[in-house]
Amino acid sequence: MEFMIYEKKDTTALITINRPKALNAFNSQMLDELTEALEMAEKDTGVRCVILTAAGERAFTAGGDIKEEVQLNETTAAEFSRRGKKMIRSILNHRVPVICAVRGYALGGGLEMILAADITVAATDAKIGIPTIKLGGIPGWGSTVLLPRTVGASRAKELLYTGRSLSAEEALKLGVVEDVVEPDELLKRAFELADTIADMAPLAVENMKKSINTAMSAGLEESLGTETDIFASCFGTQDHLEATTAFLEKRAHGEFMRK
Repeated sequence: MEFMIYEKKDTTALITINRPKALNAFNSQMLDELTEALEMAEKDTGVRCVILTAAGERAFTAGGDIKEEVQLNETTAAEFSRRGKKMIRSILNHRVPVICAVRGYALGGGLEMILAADITVAATDAKIGIPTIKLGGIPGWGSTVLLPRTVGASRAKELLYTGRSLSAEEALKLGVVEDVVEPDELLKRAFELADTIADMAPLAVENMKKSINTAMSAGLEESLGTETDIFASCFGTQDHLEATTAFLEKRAHGEFMRK
C-alpha cells in the first residue's frame, strides 16, 4: 500500500493515512487502500479494535481530492461515490470498534469517516465539517444520511447548507466526537480506549456493535428482536461464563478466548 500504513500493536490495528503533503486528501487509490487495510483487520481475529489516524499535523484528511473530482462526469462521479461508500461501510460495519484519532482538518470524507466510526477522539486543533456545498454539490460518502442521525435533521441542514466547520469543542457538544485532548495526547488517549475495549470479552463487544448498528437502521420491533437473539447467544460462550464466574468470585477475569 502506497498511502496507508498498517501496524498491529498488541490487539489493536493502527491504520495511518499517509499523504500529508496533500493534506491526506483521498483519491480513488487511497479509498481502495483504506478499504483493504480495514479488511485486513477484519480478517485478523486477534484484532479487537482499530484506530484510524493520519500522518502530519495539519489534517486528518481534507476529504476527496479535488484534482481528481474536477475531472469526474456523472458516470465516473457515481463510481467515485460508490468507492467512497464502500470504504465508509468498511468502518461502519467493521467486526470490531473503530476509533478515529483526529487532528487538524477533517473535512468532507473526513467527517463522514468520523460519523461511521464508533468513537472519535479529536485534538484541540481539529476543524471538522462538510464544505461540499461551496463546490456546487452535495457530499457523496454518506453524510446526508449519517449526520442527521447524529446531530438531528435541523442542525445537520444548517451545517451542510452553510458548509461551515466545527471546532473540536463544538463537535464535542454536538456529539460528533466523544473526547477532546491536546494534540500530543491524541494517540495515547485513543490507545487507552482501545486497551479498555480489548479487556472486554471480544465476542460480547462484536455482538454489542451488531445490536447497536441494527437499532440505527431497522425498525423498533426488529431491533428489539435482534437484541434478544444476540443477548441469548452470549450465554453460549465460554467468555460469558468466565466473566460472570470471575465477578461472583470477586477476581479478575482470565484470558478471553473469543469463543
